[in-house]
Amino acid sequence: MSAKSYREQVEITGSVFQIDTERRKFKLRTDDGLPVTVPYSDENRHRVFSVMRDPDDRLIKVSGLGEFSADGTLKRVVKADRITIAIARWERGEVDPNAPTITEMFDAIIAETPPEAWKGLPTDLSHRHDFYLYGVDTTEE
Repeated sequence: MSAKSYREQVEITGSVFQIDTERRKFKLRTDDGLPVTVPYSDENRHRVFSVMRDPDDRLIKVSGLGEFSADGTLKRVVKADRITIAIARWERGEVDPNAPTITEMFDAIIAETPPEAWKGLPTDLSHRHDFYLYGVDTTEE
C-alpha cells in the first residue's frame, strides 16, 4: 500500500526569501528552516513585498490549506486564506543581548567621522531650516 499526500488547514510563520511575480507565489522559510511555497493575491501582494524588504527581521503569517507529504512534511500551501505581517523577530525577543544599542552605533559613526566633515555642517540649521531644505531665506535682517 502506497502512502499518499494529504491536505489540511495550516498556520505558518516565517520570512519571505523569494518572490515569483509571474506565478504570484512566494517562498517562505519557517523558523525550523523549512521552505514552503505560498500563492498570493493582489490583495496580499503589498504585505509579501513589504516583508521581503527586511526578511531577517520581519515575518509573515499564512493561514490556509496546506499540502503535506505522506510523512507529514508540509510541501506547499495550496490556498492562502489569510496573509498577515507578523511581529518582528526583535518584538518576539529574538535579539542578540550583546548587540550594540542605537546610541552606541551612532557614537561609533561619530567617532569615525573626520573633524573636517563636521566643519561643513551648518550650525544654525534649526533657525534657518527653510534655507537648507528649500533654498528660501526667511530670516529677517
